[in-house]
Amino acid sequence: MIRSFLNAFLPEDEYRRKQILYFMAEALFLTVGAFLLLGLLVYVFNSFSVNSDLLVFLSPFLMIAYVNFRYIFTGMEYTEVFQERDYTKERRYAIVRSLVAGSIFTIALLVIKGLPTNMSETLDITVLPIIFIVFYFIIECISLKRSINKNKELDD
Repeated sequence: MIRSFLNAFLPEDEYRRKQILYFMAEALFLTVGAFLLLGLLVYVFNSFSVNSDLLVFLSPFLMIAYVNFRYIFTGMEYTEVFQERDYTKERRYAIVRSLVAGSIFTIALLVIKGLPTNMSETLDITVLPIIFIVFYFIIECISLKRSINKNKELDD
């Protein structure tokens, strides 16, 4: 095994580890390409302005998002789900995970923003976690569905 600090963040499964490393390399390549393209646009068109501080700040988050979405849409997350019974069980767990993550998000929001004092703040405290829970659940379901389809393909 190669010694690297990345080993702490990568899964033990060699195939998944390799795929995630490929996704990370793709994200880096796309980020460097986007920066080069933006730099060329700024150089060629002097009136074209880019907020470079914002780009530098957002680039790691965009790279992480790219790797996560690639991982989700490849269907590698749930390797043990083959049958419909397992699918419904994992879907129930996805609901629980979504609610727990939404609760943690709500608590963090309350700690950061404090208790709401008016209607606008109350809507922020209630609507944002609901949207978070819905998106989290949708992403979990997409990953689960892709995984079961890929596992059935590999099993055949």
